[in-house]
Amino acid sequence: MSPSLRFVHVSDTHLGYRQYGLSERLDDWNHATREVIDYAVKNRVDCVVHSGDFFDSNRVDHTSLIHAIEALRPLKDAGIPFFVIDGNHDRRKGTQAHTALDVLQNLNLCNYLRPEQGNLTNATAQINGTNIIGLGYNGAYLKPRLVELSQKMPDGHNVVVLHAGLAQHIEGGQPEITLSELEMLRPSTAYLALGHYHNKFSIDNWIFNPGSPEYYRFSDYGTKRCFYDVTLRDGVPEAAEVAMLRTRNIGSFEIEYAGDDRVALDDLKAYLDGVERGQPLADSLLRIVLKGEALKPPNIEELKQFVEERYEPLFCTVLDNTLTIEDVLIDTQGTLDDLEQQMFEASFSRYDEQTHEVAAFARSILYEVLEAQISGTDDADSISQRISDFRRGRL
Repeated sequence: MSPSLRFVHVSDTHLGYRQYGLSERLDDWNHATREVIDYAVKNRVDCVVHSGDFFDSNRVDHTSLIHAIEALRPLKDAGIPFFVIDGNHDRRKGTQAHTALDVLQNLNLCNYLRPEQGNLTNATAQINGTNIIGLGYNGAYLKPRLVELSQKMPDGHNVVVLHAGLAQHIEGGQPEITLSELEMLRPSTAYLALGHYHNKFSIDNWIFNPGSPEYYRFSDYGTKRCFYDVTLRDGVPEAAEVAMLRTRNIGSFEIEYAGDDRVALDDLKAYLDGVERGQPLADSLLRIVLKGEALKPPNIEELKQFVEERYEPLFCTVLDNTLTIEDVLIDTQGTLDDLEQQMFEASFSRYDEQTHEVAAFARSILYEVLEAQISGTDDADSISQRISDFRRGRL
């Protein structure tokens, strides 16, 4: 029997994610990362395994780099190795030779595992007789690379670390791999440490995806934030979910619009008062989606102001998802171009109450496009994902 190995498996910590431009959210992701590492040190695990997107971007600001150094230093002091791979957010792009993960490795704060030219030498580390093998993020090239790399896996009970979207477990976009295609790794893999999808799942006691330790988007509402405490004995994993204790409260609620703003205020108050009895709304992230039919669009700004003044959330957005007479294009006279223009005007009018936020986001995306040295479609993955996330968070 091989020696046992106890490790913490975490993923998608997204250090540096200043969600909605809020410094508090930057701190939230730092605190979540520190909570996981503090647990690892306190419980004296053998190592920590991170399956990608340690940072939110491959262009890491100084504050986030300091957060990373301060978070990882207790592990180094305790002699606990930290193994990490590339995610789609923090991998090298274009002609970049290094990322912040290289900086952390040079400071002996992490073991940055990555295959190079089909070779697993720099992707493999060993601890307690177990190989930790980092396959990183491969995007559209994942399947052919897995075919190649799976044939080079060392013997033994390997922990394989991969950042990839698995079919039926992906938040928008196209998955890179299916469960049946991952089976090629199974003969050489005791524990497949997956990352990329932000909500936890496990499959057949060999694939484990812990999700992100903080809430990344409103669609995560109602899901558990956690990481795994894993013991591997003779190639058999025992993975315990460890719940995060200090995540930011988040709420996403659909409210039936009664057709009148004053009635809507009363209905909204009654609903949120009920919610607050079981879930504090102060300092939370809050999304209200109005649905139903209305003769005219609701006064979104008034409703938003009411929510902010009464419940004091850290961030609040109120979205109009009602149907009004204006949404129905009764007059279809004119050309197809005229009809198309009316449809676009109706669609974009719903962003009126979020003009500053949308403009700020557009500027940040434009800056990233100009700064990125895009040499292929994979290099645009993080940009397209950010746009997708932004849209999803407001629909």
